[in-house]
Amino acid sequence: MNHRPEGNFSYLEGSGTYCRGAIADEGYMLVHATFRNVIPVTQAFDAIRRHLESVGRPMAALCGAEVRVPQPLTFEGFAAFNKTYITLLDQYGLRQDGRATMTRTNVAPLPVAITPAEPGLFAFTYTAPRSRRDDRKAFIVSGAGELKDGPPTRESIVRVGETTPDAMREKAEFVMASIQGTLDALGAKWEDVTNVNLYTAYVEGGYLDEAVFARIGPAARYGVHWMYSKPPIQEIEFELDARGTSEELFL
Repeated sequence: MNHRPEGNFSYLEGSGTYCRGAIADEGYMLVHATFRNVIPVTQAFDAIRRHLESVGRPMAALCGAEVRVPQPLTFEGFAAFNKTYITLLDQYGLRQDGRATMTRTNVAPLPVAITPAEPGLFAFTYTAPRSRRDDRKAFIVSGAGELKDGPPTRESIVRVGETTPDAMREKAEFVMASIQGTLDALGAKWEDVTNVNLYTAYVEGGYLDEAVFARIGPAARYGVHWMYSKPPIQEIEFELDARGTSEELFL
């Protein structure tokens, strides 16, 4: 685990575009803020900077971002988008040693009525001093889809091209194992989770009972927030993220 002292959190190294997960330092909590409307990526980080300044927090406190794109991309298109995204991360000092210090969830909303015209940010998460006595663990996990380790190709997608309940169950189980591994690495448990977000267009067949609700245990008391959407890469069909936050803001 790497520490970002000026942001008051530690993070699990991931890639140039996102870290796998982040956890706040002792004495700090996580605040999750949602924009009224998706803000284009090229403008969103400045909007975040202004908000953080208004609450007395540095840009380095930013530890999570939720991206929305107009439609799922090819692997090549996704790589091109990430180049633009990395440029913005570097502009705002959100990487260390070539690695992002903030988590990311990236999806394409459905239906078309709420599809953004261009890639943008929907929400973000940052650290802040705890405002009350609270022993909750404060952490966030990046969104994970059913993409196996190794070079990202169509063949590395679990049950590629299939959306039957059985295929979706296998995809979900793969993702849940990935999320569990990140929680373990952060030292967090499902009982510490306050928000579970599910991103898929396919929920039929009852596969969520075993693959998701049975896995999250006590976190199910808060329910699962289903975002009717597609993951950002074509033919990936299931994405999920989780966090343990103390405050929710709607900007």
